[in-house]
Amino acid sequence: MDGFMLPWTTIQAYECDTTSDHNPLLGVLVGDKTSADEGSRTIWPVFTLMLSYIFDYWGKEWNTESYDITYERFISFLTLLKTRCQQHFKLNHARPSIPQSHVKLLDQSRSLAFKAKRKGDIELRKEACRLRNLARFELKNFQKEQLAKQLKERHLSGETSRLFWGKTKRHFHPVSSSLRGFLSPCEEIIKDSQIMANMTADHYERLFEAPVVIRPHPYVDAPPVQWKNAAEPIPMVTYPEIVNILRSKKKEKCLDIHELSPFILDKIPQNYWHLLVQLYHCSFTEGYILKKFKEVRMIFLAKKNAVCSPDQTRSISLLDSFLKVQEKLFHNRFLKILNDHGILPDNQSGFRAGFRLQTRVLLLIEQL
Repeated sequence: MDGFMLPWTTIQAYECDTTSDHNPLLGVLVGDKTSADEGSRTIWPVFTLMLSYIFDYWGKEWNTESYDITYERFISFLTLLKTRCQQHFKLNHARPSIPQSHVKLLDQSRSLAFKAKRKGDIELRKEACRLRNLARFELKNFQKEQLAKQLKERHLSGETSRLFWGKTKRHFHPVSSSLRGFLSPCEEIIKDSQIMANMTADHYERLFEAPVVIRPHPYVDAPPVQWKNAAEPIPMVTYPEIVNILRSKKKEKCLDIHELSPFILDKIPQNYWHLLVQLYHCSFTEGYILKKFKEVRMIFLAKKNAVCSPDQTRSISLLDSFLKVQEKLFHNRFLKILNDHGILPDNQSGFRAGFRLQTRVLLLIEQL
């Protein structure tokens, strides 16, 4: 049967053999604006269960094509599945959940109140009033306990801290202005988003371009540098190493360019990381970075004024969530090389584990 498709709808169909009489579809509706009175939450158990169910499919498809194509398909599927598992609701109808015992007590008092009104029984009315006051007292104590728990866990990752900051951030006052426009060289205010993006891209391309280094006395006849660890193989990526990295990383909820966040890494079944081990190991041995890893979402903040030139902005790059895991893997291997070969001197204390300001002060005292 013919149908219609809205211009903001994305449909992905499963074209292989299936026992169903139709092709399974994953649809994503993307609107132009997000309503301020609507909220959403992701049903993570459904997300994890769906990934566990189709692991055999990805296990067969993982090595059939290049890692660029496979990874692009994989993150596209994760984005579609995450959107499909979202539940939308009206914010004015939403309220925090309360224990079942409190709900039962409220229902009992309400039922007795209706029964007393229908029969005109004074004793039932007194009992309903007693239960209602008891329910209010228990509910007030529960709210106090929840508030104390949120204050205690406000700096930890989880649902409790999210609820706390979601309620308190509306009372915050911004200390820096958001970016609302650029000033052109002729002092003209530009607010077109495409022109602003082009101006920012041109500025940072000039800022980070490769420098021109002039060497007035090149030693052409000098022998090539022989590195001591040239034949040393890069340690293989192992599954336990990735598990340790996932446990130590912060579960942030900032979205990358693929609409995925590091919070999603814990929701992926662990057997998928055996597939990603192959991807990371191939990247290290071949010295190749996936194309999707190079796509970065950038946010620009104004340093002072809301309307300024591009050089008065501060850029924040949100890397791919899976690239952050590979970044930590590379960091561990790089530090091992530095420590094994003694490249860093002992008097360098900045940004090194086990070296602090006190260590540097003691070395200075010994030198004096």
